[in-house]
Amino acid sequence: MLFVLLAIVLFAVGADQLTKMLIFGNNAEIIKGVVSFRSVENRGVAWGFLSNKEGSMLIVISVFTVIMIGLMIWIVIKYRKSMSVPLMIAFAAVVGGAIGNLIDRIALGFVRDFICTEFIDFPVFNVADCFVTCGGILLGVILLFTKSGRRFLNALFPEKKKDTTEAE
Repeated sequence: MLFVLLAIVLFAVGADQLTKMLIFGNNAEIIKGVVSFRSVENRGVAWGFLSNKEGSMLIVISVFTVIMIGLMIWIVIKYRKSMSVPLMIAFAAVVGGAIGNLIDRIALGFVRDFICTEFIDFPVFNVADCFVTCGGILLGVILLFTKSGRRFLNALFPEKKKDTTEAE
């Protein structure tokens, strides 16, 4: 199963980097009034938040991202026996998307965003953002609403058993 998860991570990173390479810098209307490609250099975090901060913020964001990616990989490896397949796929999607954006942040100093929804006022995003968002939503749904999610959370955060014996 770890091989499948690695394949998902590599697919997410590859799809993200390939689309950025092919599309970024080539603005185009895809479906009039619905979606277009508009290249944006995102120097902040999600939806450009913190984009007006100094260059040291780039280091903080990158270090935090590396720590979170490492933590998620460690969790999957350590607790995989108590995880359902959809839960592992959700983790892999988030990790793959995070790595895709981390590559941009380290190599370029910004993340390349290019998918622009015109029918709603929404920040420009990229394929990695789609993997992080969809993986995160799937992760949340599984953890909150399924037995396998509860089983995983119980393995991750075991309840301490109360001592039922009374002191005499």
